[in-house]
Amino acid sequence: MRILVLTSRYTATRDIINEDFGRQTRLFEALKKLNHNIDFFCADYKKFENRNVKLHGINVLIRPFSLRYFFTFLNGLNKTLKSKKYDLVIATSDPLWGAFGYHFAKKYDVKFLYDLHDNYETYLTYKIPFFGFVDKRIMKKADVVTTVSNSLKRKISSIRRNGVFVVENGADLQLFEPKNRLQCRNKLDLPPNAKIIAYAGTLQKMQGVHLLIEAYEELKNEFDGLVLVLAGRIRKVKGELLDLEKKGIIWLKELNQKGVVDLINAADVVVVPNTSNEFTKYCFPYKIIEYMACNAKIVATKVGDVAEIAPKESLCEPDSVKGLAEKISANLKSVKPANYRNIAEKYSWNRIARKLDKVIRERR
Repeated sequence: MRILVLTSRYTATRDIINEDFGRQTRLFEALKKLNHNIDFFCADYKKFENRNVKLHGINVLIRPFSLRYFFTFLNGLNKTLKSKKYDLVIATSDPLWGAFGYHFAKKYDVKFLYDLHDNYETYLTYKIPFFGFVDKRIMKKADVVTTVSNSLKRKISSIRRNGVFVVENGADLQLFEPKNRLQCRNKLDLPPNAKIIAYAGTLQKMQGVHLLIEAYEELKNEFDGLVLVLAGRIRKVKGELLDLEKKGIIWLKELNQKGVVDLINAADVVVVPNTSNEFTKYCFPYKIIEYMACNAKIVATKVGDVAEIAPKESLCEPDSVKGLAEKISANLKSVKPANYRNIAEKYSWNRIARKLDKVIRERR
């Protein structure tokens, strides 16, 4: 099939094209291997670049998007669909692309798949007057809807029940794998004999990083040489301030994917500390599969699909510093090795792509 994927260039503060990161690049790279011709039409609302590149054999059309470029962007999308006979348009990563993708797919009589990458009600696009009404109508009218999680599928069930399929996030299992702990600590210049708690991801309160810091403060007196290592970008939110200057906290700033693998393997315990909110309840964190692929000892809050995937001995209640600290303590004391890679193997990008392939071929 000839497929056009309409997506943002940036997700989770990352440049999916230059950094070769995330659901879009990994999922569609794997889908392309199943005999599909795939192009990306990529909205650039930061650098405003206008250029074409290749990524894993995928043609990527990067086009600037802003109020200034609004009609230029739509005109470019229109010309792309008019000039190439696509079998399917997939809109993902922002509900605005859902609206654009649906309009032009119908204009050119092309099948339309709406990929709900997150709970889009939490996105800035939903602040546009009446956009929520428009988005729900598109969910109803799309030929196929995919959701990133079972919890999100349940959420939209009042809007649409049929033709909705769960296509989760996954992990690159050739990259995320168990490695020697000491060697990984040496690569990251971490103390070789410390007890290390680690978190890799966006640093903001919505992800519970402030609670993890508080839990660490409670545990410092219980374990000698305990260190909390954080990696990721601070997402600036008005009124939020994370204190990363506390003694024993090491902030590695942003790591590339290989660095994240090293951090996971360097740690004694890795954490998914999500609070319970309208974003986290319906997302599917990459990190839970990446942690399991490395056979790391995990502590995760029972939020959304994480509660269904993570081993029960790893789970604690969300929004509780005490619960988080107790579960981290138990894992630090445990001598039982973690063995979760067999679970992670169910979430390789190749497997997830086969699931999506089946969905689109049965409905072409």
